[in-house]
Amino acid sequence: MNILIKLGIFLAVVLSSLIGFAQSKSNKVYDMFSGKEGVSSVSLSKSAITPFEIFFDDDTKKVIYKMDRFRFLSYDDNKGRLQSDDVFERITNELNSVEYFTIDPTELNCKNCKGNWNDENIRLFGRGDRSSMDEFHILVIDNDNCMLFSFYGDITIEDINKCADFSNNAKFNISVNEN
Repeated sequence: MNILIKLGIFLAVVLSSLIGFAQSKSNKVYDMFSGKEGVSSVSLSKSAITPFEIFFDDDTKKVIYKMDRFRFLSYDDNKGRLQSDDVFERITNELNSVEYFTIDPTELNCKNCKGNWNDENIRLFGRGDRSSMDEFHILVIDNDNCMLFSFYGDITIEDINKCADFSNNAKFNISVNEN
């Protein structure tokens, strides 16, 4: 009986440690800032993203179908107690781990944004490798705001470039009907 109890305790310890390691660093980032002043966040599942597919080209739809969810976090200096630079550094430090790799912005086809991207105001992170990421993150700081865009699913650098090509070529006209 003693050996069964010891084996049970051992398995409980092993399983609880594995479950603890299962949470990604990005989830910890969202948890770290959850409920804090100046922070707004949203999480969308695949089913919430699907209705917007009418706005996408075929290549972008294929990428969207590969995603499981999307998360967004925004911090506003004017509404919180921290500085955006501090939030940017905290998130960068959390995602700078062996679990993630950095992506050079020059690897992406975003024509309209590369001129504004530099080492001081943007970080790109992936988890996995370039041919198969299960997470892709864009961390941006702009004046008094720090924003984190997180994409989850089976994503590649090529997928991101397809979406960047679409965003470069998309022309959206939004008209407001004032009556």
